[in-house]
Amino acid sequence: MRDARVVAPLVAAFVLVLTGLIAPLALALLLIVAVPAVLFYLGTMRGRAALRAERERFALVRGAAQIADTHLTIPEVVERMRALLTPGFAATCEIDLDRREAAAHTSDSITVPLRARGRAIGTMRLTAPPGRTYGVEDREFAQLIGGRAALALENSGLFAEVDRLVTALDSLAEAVTIQDASGALIYANQAAATTLGFDTPETLLTTPLETIADAWESSDEAGRPLALADLPGARVLRGETPEPLLVRAIRRDTGAEHWRVLKSTPVAGGLSVNVIEEVTEVKRAEHTQRFLAQVSALLASSLDYERTLDRIARLSVPRLADWCNVTMPSATHLRSVALVHRDPAKLELAHEYQERYPAKLDAPGAIQVLSGNSLRVNDIDDETLARIVPDPEQRAAAGRLGLRAFMAVPMLGAGGPIGSITFASAESGRRFSAADQALAEDLGRRAGIAVENAQLYRERSEIARTLQRGLLPDALPTIPGLRVSSLYRPAGAENLVGGDFYDAFPTEHGWMLLVGDVTGRGAAAAAQTGQARHTLRTAGRLLSDPAAALEQLNHALTDRAELAPCTVAIVHVTAQTTDVLCAGHPQPLLVRGGEPRPVGRFGPMLGAWPDAHWQPESLVLEPGDVLVLYTDGVTDAQGEDGRFGDERLLAALRGVTDAAGAVAAIDRALSAFQRGEQADDTAVLAIDLPVRLA
Repeated sequence: MRDARVVAPLVAAFVLVLTGLIAPLALALLLIVAVPAVLFYLGTMRGRAALRAERERFALVRGAAQIADTHLTIPEVVERMRALLTPGFAATCEIDLDRREAAAHTSDSITVPLRARGRAIGTMRLTAPPGRTYGVEDREFAQLIGGRAALALENSGLFAEVDRLVTALDSLAEAVTIQDASGALIYANQAAATTLGFDTPETLLTTPLETIADAWESSDEAGRPLALADLPGARVLRGETPEPLLVRAIRRDTGAEHWRVLKSTPVAGGLSVNVIEEVTEVKRAEHTQRFLAQVSALLASSLDYERTLDRIARLSVPRLADWCNVTMPSATHLRSVALVHRDPAKLELAHEYQERYPAKLDAPGAIQVLSGNSLRVNDIDDETLARIVPDPEQRAAAGRLGLRAFMAVPMLGAGGPIGSITFASAESGRRFSAADQALAEDLGRRAGIAVENAQLYRERSEIARTLQRGLLPDALPTIPGLRVSSLYRPAGAENLVGGDFYDAFPTEHGWMLLVGDVTGRGAAAAAQTGQARHTLRTAGRLLSDPAAALEQLNHALTDRAELAPCTVAIVHVTAQTTDVLCAGHPQPLLVRGGEPRPVGRFGPMLGAWPDAHWQPESLVLEPGDVLVLYTDGVTDAQGEDGRFGDERLLAALRGVTDAAGAVAAIDRALSAFQRGEQADDTAVLAIDLPVRLA
């Protein structure tokens, strides 16, 4: 309308000139005034049209940028780009991600390849609206829009990939978190939230890392405390390449123990992806086996069961509990034989409590445990404590110990429960699980068997000591004119009754001294040893004849149903001579002038042939002579170079001048030579003649 108002007067003026109604001069004046105005107006109109076109193109670019910045699917991007470009800029807009075409331009169509991040992802084809043709500027603009469309499509693919990745991470059983460059958590799946003690990932992500870390007492496998800066995620963000880290984490509020392997990997954008693998069951099984192996080693290391139980209790704290109490029945109560607390200040309180309030055997808890059943109580509050401990005064004392949970298991021997082991938590707030109870029960079984074995060993050792005392003389007699010395070294760590023996007793004409050895050890050997020693003593005193005494013992042994061999070296010292006899036994050694030599006639062993006989070798002892009787435990002793043997024995006795010196020399030599456990009993009996007998 505005164009019509400007042009209409000029048209009217030309008409008037042609009709003669206006003079030519007036027309010229009119043209001088009107034409510039018309030209200015037309230029203004063209500028405004161009401005409108630029605004329209800017709106299209801005719309394409908004599409690229919006989280859309690929079909949604295609649809929005089509709606943006039609019908204003194009009659049709086709986006094909399966075709790759080169750029093309005609007056009525434009083909633009879609490229993003240096790679072709598809083609966009535009057709011109009716009455419009595409020029060079339109082609360049289409290429610009195509770039925005390609970016939007690429972002949509990335968003879809991220969605698939997040869905996959959310479904993983392993805990996964992602930290940004500042260390803050920007992603966590449900497994991570559950692992770290949160209901949802959203709650975890809104909690500061310091708060999360403070909820746990964390250490490495060696027990060294860990801080946030020590974790692999923090190290990755510092540009390091950390190895997987095994972490022992204990919840401060519940005392629950967890073992986790932390792995961290850097990703583009300065992020750290962390994977938390729960290995609690594996490590618990490993540590359980290691703990039980340590327990078994301790139980096998000593036969003092009270000391061993104390060491077991110390091993259990704090591995299983804050304190541990081992009790055994004594009269009407359970007596504490081992009590250990992780807090030394609380140990005295625990001792006072046990001494003042020992559990009665008829108490319900004691009855249950001593019947072979375990007890486990968690989350002990005032109400629970009141049910367990009805007495107010005792309950107040228990309260000072800070009892939070406990479990009691029986110590089981072969015949049933022989005591109990109680594990309690206080400061740690730990709760006891079924796995903890199973481990404690296993410990109770092992401890019970060890205690019972130790008690049986004590009884057997006492019996053995009693029997051994009965098989040897209480003390060697004082023999006028002779000095006597002896050595007895039982074999083995258990000191069972051995088969070596010695004796010295008076006869009608002098003194008879002997050393003997029966086969085997233990009760059977003890019976045979007793028979041999007492038969020889009785026959020797009655007959005053060593050969006759040997014959009496030989008859007794051969009359037995089973073979019962025995060897004996016997010496009969009288005022005139000394008779030496050997019944299958090593010959005694006479040390004269410092030089040892074997003496005595060698004869058959006892118990093998009923008609065996023995002949003595008679010699006269001189002042300074030393006569040594010994069993084969001396020469059969084992060292690094084999047997001790005869030559070492002779070397040990060379230069001795009295009985005590001879015994001491043999003892020293054996102690220096022998390696490992002594395989056989050793008996030595020595006499010397300081003055001639009257």
